[in-house]
Amino acid sequence: MYRVSCKANLSSNLSPKHLGNCSGVFLLFVLLTACRHSAKEQVPDAGLKLIPIPEQRIEAINNANKQAPYQGATGTVEGVVTMVGDAAPDMTTYIDKIPADCSIATNTYGKLFREGAGRSVADVLVAVTGYKGYLKPKADHVELLARDCAWTKKTIGVTFGQRIEVKSSDTRPYIPQLLGGPAGALLVAVPGGDAVPVFPQEPGHYVLIDSMRLYSKADVFVVRYPTFDVTALNGRYRIEGIPVGPVTVSALLPSTSSADSRQVTVAANQTVSVDFALKFSRSAMQPQAAPSATGPAKLPR
Repeated sequence: MYRVSCKANLSSNLSPKHLGNCSGVFLLFVLLTACRHSAKEQVPDAGLKLIPIPEQRIEAINNANKQAPYQGATGTVEGVVTMVGDAAPDMTTYIDKIPADCSIATNTYGKLFREGAGRSVADVLVAVTGYKGYLKPKADHVELLARDCAWTKKTIGVTFGQRIEVKSSDTRPYIPQLLGGPAGALLVAVPGGDAVPVFPQEPGHYVLIDSMRLYSKADVFVVRYPTFDVTALNGRYRIEGIPVGPVTVSALLPSTSSADSRQVTVAANQTVSVDFALKFSRSAMQPQAAPSATGPAKLPR
């Protein structure tokens, strides 16, 4: 893990021209450090990895209503998300920037959204809310791999207080930066090295980019609850540990803003099946909203 200092304002200008000098610094830095350090000789990260969000602040935000921790029976919600309407258009702006040897990046970012067999759709964030009781996430972080010039996920769900651990899983370095929040030092995920941490500072909607490859990005949703999942190419999701009673199940595909929700009742030790068919029309397509710590209107925070 290596630290990079660069004051380019990535949140206000993402053009390659604006970042040309900065990207050159990044590349030179990576090349030099790769020659001087092995994967076992990591440069200290100036304490950034040791600065999690205080537990008291996490509790105040995630449990603002001061509900008691839930200790009762739970159930599961699962289902499949498909797309109806127009097919995903090509993202020619991104395709033109992706190197020929980065096939995964082309498959990930080459179209507006990713579909599998039977028009199942990937990267849909599905959340369950409206239950009574306070739940904490089971882990303190969310893992994100970088491979073949791309993030392995285009949508990332995070409970406020968790960090995102970004790790290079090929021979390339990656520099994650979270847009939509305060700027800070950038850390380099080097091949064979440790994962680098990213700490979202507020609930809301962010975009995680790779500062070395601006076409590589993922929507990050930081919410106050742990009951969510993101669909893979098969369109499937599964959310366990939901308190019994009436709940709302919401689905959102960030790249198109397609959304839907259902009200269901969760029973103890039972699984409720909730499928979604999200709609997309090229004629009605709107530009994707900019990242904001206020969060998206179509997904409960």
